[in-house]
Amino acid sequence: MTTTLTDATDATRHVLDTAAEAATAIAAAIQHIGPCQHLPAWPTKPITMPADVLAHQQAAQNFHTRLTTSSCTCLHGLPEQLLADLSQRWAATLQAGAWYGQSARRSSTEVRDHSRKQFDTSTTALLAIAEWITSGAAALTARGSW
Repeated sequence: MTTTLTDATDATRHVLDTAAEAATAIAAAIQHIGPCQHLPAWPTKPITMPADVLAHQQAAQNFHTRLTTSSCTCLHGLPEQLLADLSQRWAATLQAGAWYGQSARRSSTEVRDHSRKQFDTSTTALLAIAEWITSGAAALTARGSW
């Protein structure tokens, strides 16, 4: 069972540190896939404050929207699907982190425990996907490379 950090400052620090670590891994996976020039740049600003979490979330949502509505043929198949999945999961993970940071200030222990578990689980899954991509296993799964 995950133990909730009791201090709201500790919860915020946990979200910021975890998101900063994950941002590096996600950026590496995005770079490994090699998004096309027609998409918005992936955010590279370090995550050091709560506003950065929200900025990264918005950028990931914008990236996902542009990717899924673009008629560009630079990306297709598995690379496009991976980029869409990464950007959507990253936005959802950051939303869970923002919710945990907010719940640590004013919610019951049960809500705080649940929101931290949701954030940590989402981050762990996302890091596993990023590792799968950057290790080259995703390309092998597709029986090829990009």
